[in-house]
Amino acid sequence: MNHSDDEHASELSALREFLSRCRPGKISGVDELVTVLAQCWDQFDGAAQEGMAADKLDRVEDVEWDPPKLRFQIERHGGTVKSSSRAELQRWTVNLDTQHATVVKNGYRSVRPMQPRLDVALLADEISRLIVEHKKNSQLKWSNENEVKILIGKIIPEDSAVKQTVAGRRKRFRKCLEQRLSPHGWIELRANSYMRA
Repeated sequence: MNHSDDEHASELSALREFLSRCRPGKISGVDELVTVLAQCWDQFDGAAQEGMAADKLDRVEDVEWDPPKLRFQIERHGGTVKSSSRAELQRWTVNLDTQHATVVKNGYRSVRPMQPRLDVALLADEISRLIVEHKKNSQLKWSNENEVKILIGKIIPEDSAVKQTVAGRRKRFRKCLEQRLSPHGWIELRANSYMRA
C-alpha cells in the first residue's frame, strides 16, 4: 500500500469513526460530518455523478444514518445559473460497505421569486399599432411600406429568461400579433416577418 492509499484509508476511517459515534436516524449539526465526508468523497464509486464535487457538500441537509448507508439531500444550483428560479433537489445515498454513492432527483425548490408573467398581449397591441400606422421604430425593420420584419430580440430579449421561457413568450407574442394584424390585411410571411396582402 503506497502513501496515497494510506491517506485514502485514513480519510475513509475518519468518516467511519465519526459515524460510529452517531445513532441511527437523523443527524443534526453536520459541519464535522461534511468535513470528513468531503475528504473521502472521491473514493466512492458514483460520487462524480451529476457533477457532484466534494466542495459542494457544504449544502447537505436532511442527513440520515442508516448503517451502512448515509443519506442526505442537497440543493443543486445549476439551473439558477441559467436564470431559473428553482434549484434541483437531489437525494444521495452513500454506502460505506460497498463504497458506492447513488443519486436520485428529489424535486425542486424555489430559490427566488419567479419572474412575473410577461404580458405579450400588451406588447402585441403596441407593435401591431406601429405596423398598421407604418411607424419607424427600433423594434421594426421595414423593407417597404408593405413588408416588415419584427426584431424579436429587441422585444423579448434572449437573456430575459431561460431558453424555454423565452421561446414560449415569443410564440405567444407572435400568435397575439397575428390576431391583431389580420383584420388590417397583414399576414405572416415567416416567423417575425409580415406583409400587407
